[in-house]
Amino acid sequence: MSTDPLMGEIAGLGSGPPLSGAGVTAPSLSGAGRRFLSDILVELGFVSQDRAEEAVEAARSPGQTPEKVLLDNSAITEDQLARALAERYGLDHIDLTEFPVDTSAAALLRKTAAKRYMAAPVGFAEDGALVLAVSDPADSLGLSDIAVMTKLPVRPAVAARSQIAKLVDTLSFMVEPAQGASESVSTVIIPPDGGAAGGEPSRAEQAEANGIVPTGGGADERELSRLREELAMALVERDEAKARLEQHGEQAAGAHERELEEALATLKLEHERALAAAEAAAEEALRAERTSAQQALTSLRAKHDEALEADRAKRVEEVEAERARTAEAIGAERERNQKELEALRARLTEELEAARASASQSQDRSEEDEVLRRELAEARDQLELTTDADRRAEAARAAHAALREESERQAQVHALTERELRAELDRLRAELESRSEPAQTTGE
Repeated sequence: MSTDPLMGEIAGLGSGPPLSGAGVTAPSLSGAGRRFLSDILVELGFVSQDRAEEAVEAARSPGQTPEKVLLDNSAITEDQLARALAERYGLDHIDLTEFPVDTSAAALLRKTAAKRYMAAPVGFAEDGALVLAVSDPADSLGLSDIAVMTKLPVRPAVAARSQIAKLVDTLSFMVEPAQGASESVSTVIIPPDGGAAGGEPSRAEQAEANGIVPTGGGADERELSRLREELAMALVERDEAKARLEQHGEQAAGAHERELEEALATLKLEHERALAAAEAAAEEALRAERTSAQQALTSLRAKHDEALEADRAKRVEEVEAERARTAEAIGAERERNQKELEALRARLTEELEAARASASQSQDRSEEDEVLRRELAEARDQLELTTDADRRAEAARAAHAALREESERQAQVHALTERELRAELDRLRAELESRSEPAQTTGE
């Protein structure tokens, strides 16, 4: 609570017992004083995030605020705006259509002051503070003036401006002083001869009527008359001064309001300039960060391409070397099998010729047939060996095909790695774009 004797006492959040009754809503958001009013409206569920961002963009023209844009477009009501203001300043919100107003509190304030500060006394807190419904909780000067006028600590609560204006028109406030009121003054002219004209009171009677007892002598009576005239003139001057003072007070109040409006316009202009500078700085920082990220991504991509190309060249060399070794092995195996086959054919031919010659000379046909069968079996074994050699050659070809498939699989792995790096690049770009959103919301 502010205790400045010149400014009056203003009860703040948590400085007294909580307000109770119908239509009273206590603040519920934590850290609302550090957030923009449009963000509070979104968090309270009064508008959507997209609608709030559109209002922020529309409020970039001078003289506009996001909440004024939302109010003009009927996106929010005055009562919802008052609720958001109460959350922003950590004050209670009062719905005057439901709150039981104590009409006796209005007798402590003049109606001109209530209209000037758009504030209405609506009751008393348990600690004796005057509960004051206000539309602008940031007007600490107005709250201090009302605290000085009422000689009571003031506890502000936020209400809709239209509700306050309607309530001010219905309350019975303190009686306003009459404009130019003055006391009646009678001036008594005393004749210089000291006698009393017919029917007129004597000097002694006049002195007694004014509460002054003469001490004697004409000089005293003349001095008394002079003092009376000076007193009458002083009273007239006092009344004139009082009238001038009241007129000056109204002019000073108007000048004060104009000064407040000029100060508010200046502050708003400075805020807009600071906001523009902050947005430019944030945009520049975002641009620099984006450039740095792009350079880093370009460097990373170049390094990855170099490593991929080197690995690909190494794999190609290995495949070519393995292919050459496989071709050499297949050629050597084929040549060896060919030689063995030729030798086997020559030996079989010789053996068959010898067998035929021996068969023509031998009498035992059965033994020759048996020998021929064994020789044929051996020939078949040799042929199986040749077939086995062919199978080994086929296995070498299959190994070569598997090696080729492995090379193709490695190429697919490299392509997948490249796609992952592209996805990482897209993610970083999206992250950079999302970082630009806080700079845009600074305009609130």
